[in-house]
Amino acid sequence: MIKRIVLVIAGLSVSVSALAMCESEEKSAKYHGALFDAMAQIDRGMYDQVLAKMDKSGVQGMALFGRLTHKSNGDADVLALKKNFPQKFIIGTPKWFDLRGDVSAMYLRQTLSGLRDGPYQFVGEIMFAHGDKSHGEQTASGERFVSADKPNVLQLMQELQALQAPVMTHWEVYNWNRDWPAFHALYGKFPQLTFIWPHAGFGSAAQVETVLSQHENVIISLSKTEKDQRSLSSEEKSVQLGGAMIDDCGVILPEWRALLDRFPTRFMFATDAHKDFRWDKYGHIVSRWRRILGQLPDEQAQMIAWKNAERVYGKPR
Repeated sequence: MIKRIVLVIAGLSVSVSALAMCESEEKSAKYHGALFDAMAQIDRGMYDQVLAKMDKSGVQGMALFGRLTHKSNGDADVLALKKNFPQKFIIGTPKWFDLRGDVSAMYLRQTLSGLRDGPYQFVGEIMFAHGDKSHGEQTASGERFVSADKPNVLQLMQELQALQAPVMTHWEVYNWNRDWPAFHALYGKFPQLTFIWPHAGFGSAAQVETVLSQHENVIISLSKTEKDQRSLSSEEKSVQLGGAMIDDCGVILPEWRALLDRFPTRFMFATDAHKDFRWDKYGHIVSRWRRILGQLPDEQAQMIAWKNAERVYGKPR
């Protein structure tokens, strides 16, 4: 009984110590400079919410695109925001949710037309490998999947390379052995095209290092890498994902710090605010990233915070 009490007290002592360390981190220096959110998306009716969240959080600019589902089309709000605040937003083509196997001919036509003739400057997220989430749609296959080597995909990339329009290629690493060879080939086939890899596919630092070291045309948006990703509805898929890039106290892990130091031009701050529950936490997410960026030298922090995004997307037009 006495031994058990001692163990409990020891456990409490460790917890209090860890809590004190975390409280110390909360008071640590924050990055107070400019921020450009390199990835965000909206449903219909979110115009006012976007502006309010940005202003309150001190985010000066945003790469924004609309979500196109059977229930909602956020593109009208994206276009209105761009029209009314042209220097605040760089906008991307709408994100389609019904692409399977290959991108459709209609998607190909509309996306390329929007880039050539419209106000879009990049291709909004294409979901190449997206596992079902516990809080989202459940599909028969357990994932949304588009093959990286299909004819329309390759035609799209060829056209984008000629247009010099960045493309967001979303693929999660829960089936690395299937997907990495295909993307390794795709990145290599179009070396002049900038590929943005959202959330680094929730990959480990080792997987991220593999991609970045072999392909200079891949840029990573750091959205959601500040937390563990265990929201996949399949436990088997979830265990294949890497952990957060920070520890429980918000300190950048050594292996991720090494990546940021080695590839300072290849990472962009982003939130991937999308549905209401993510937009509701926007201020908290931005504040957390200011603490993360505050751990870096000022020049490096600025590169991740906005300079890399400015290079990737170009100036608003």
